Order: sequence, then structure tokens, then C-alpha cells
Amino acid sequence: MKILLISYNRIGDTILSTGLIDHLLKEYENVSLSIVTSSISACIYQDLPKLDKLIIADKQKYSLHWFKIWNEARKTSWDFVIDLRSSSLAYFIRTKKKLIFKGNENEHKLKQLQSFIDSNHELQPTIWADYNNYTNIMNEKKLDDKYICIAPISNFSSKDWPIDKYLELLNNDLFNDYQIILLGATSDKNELIAISQLINKSEQRINNLINNADMIETFFILKNADIFIGSDSSNMHLSVAANIPTLGLFGPTNEKIYGPLGKNNSSIRGDKSYLDIINQTDYKLGEVKSYLEDLKVSKVYSEIKNILG
Repeated sequence: MKILLISYNRIGDTILSTGLIDHLLKEYENVSLSIVTSSISACIYQDLPKLDKLIIADKQKYSLHWFKIWNEARKTSWDFVIDLRSSSLAYFIRTKKKLIFKGNENEHKLKQLQSFIDSNHELQPTIWADYNNYTNIMNEKKLDDKYICIAPISNFSSKDWPIDKYLELLNNDLFNDYQIILLGATSDKNELIAISQLINKSEQRINNLINNADMIETFFILKNADIFIGSDSSNMHLSVAANIPTLGLFGPTNEKIYGPLGKNNSSIRGDKSYLDIINQTDYKLGEVKSYLEDLKVSKVYSEIKNILG
């Protein structure tokens, strides 16, 4: 069974789609998988069983990446083509069966993918990387026995809770018993300055792993954490895959679709709904700022206590 999966470019959506891939592995015993993905998301498929080929196709001007995908895919006669990117490409590829995903704004992406692939079981994000290659990660990253992971930075600053809010949050005594691990990646000078200020002003034990842990390392770091707190980001989705309590902080993205599902997982926002935010004039003009300013520290702290309790 040769299956071509046209998967997502963005790493968060890629992580969410891994549950669908896990379903395919269980459904088809003799499956051979080829996956279209981006260079930034390719690491997620590390050690994926029955993977035949990764087709790396980053977005290009004039949609030339679609030609690259077609040119690679046309060389094979497929049994099954699954297009998660809602394109028309599957109609131009030789295949016995095709499925083209059409998303909606009414239910969680995992629920949508479950219905799309006709699975009787809930889909759970999965990382296949071999733990045997990461057994020393606690020592390598200087992790304590008890720690909390925070990812304060996402791919868009408008999705992030202000750093001064994190500083106020960490002033609570609850955090005295934990090492605080900062996760994420950024090259933005202002964000790096803000992170440095957080570390210098906080009285907590902070281990800054921003720009010092790749996605798979981050996954294994998360697996031993007591809780994850942070923006709607790839790190939040990795936390769900790691099966630890996850608190996602939401602003201009829709927690109904992307919020962390599962026991002891929660989404939280300020007074403004997703629609309130995206219908604001400044949002439509593309102004860059945090849309989580109205999310009170007391509300986040209360939710953390509820989850850990």
C-alpha cells in the first residue's frame, strides 16, 4: 500500500496531523509512506516507521512549490493520496483512491482529522523519535528533578503574553519548588532582550533553553515536566504529544480549533474572544502587538493551580 500524504508546512499543524499518520500505520499493515512537508517540519518525522520518502517543498513565489511536488509525485503510481492542504494536486496524480481535506471553523482540528480519515478512535499527536538517543538529556540540558516548562515566544508576537506578565506570574510562591525551563526559538533582538530581563529580574531558578533545544529535544524535555504554560505554538502541541498537563494562552488564534485537548489540559484567554480580536481595526491593519494584554496574571495562576491540584 503506497500512500502519499501531502502534509502541512507549518510545524504546529504538522504535529496535529501525526495522529492521522499513526492511524494509517495501524490501519494498513503493509503501508509505505511518502510525505510532503517543509524543511522546518521535517524533523517531526524522525524515526517514523514505514517512511519511504520525505518530499521537502517549502513555499516559493508563484506557487512553484506545487510544481515541485507534482513533478516528484507523478513518478509513482499511488494506492492512496491524502491531501491535508486542500489543494487540487491529488486530481493530477495517478492514484487508486484520494482524500482531500476541507477544514472548518466549528470543531477542533484533531476532531476534523478523525472524521476525515474515518477513525473510530480519537487521534493523539505522536512523536516517533527514539528515546534511546536522548537518555542523557536531563544532564545535557541541566534539568532539575522538578521543573515547569514555559514557552513565552511563538512565531508571531501578537500571539504572545507580555513578558512582564510572566515575571509577575513567577513571583508567586508556587513556583519556588520548581526549576523554570524556557523553551522556544527566536532571532528577534527585542524578544531576546525581553527574555534576558525576565531572567535577570526573576527570583526563580530559570534555565533558559531558548535557541538551545531542537524540536525533538524539546519533546523529551517536556515529557518530564510537571506542566507546560505558553503561547499557541508548536511547543504547546509538542506538550500535548508528550502527554503532560498543558495550559495554552490564546489571543488572535482560535482555541476551539487549536487548543490543547485531553485530561488536565486547558485553554485560557482574556476578556476578548477570538472573533472580538480578529475583527478589531488594528488587527486587520496588521499592527504588531500582543493581543493578550487583557489576560490577567491572577486568572492564569488560578488555572495553573487547578491543573496541578
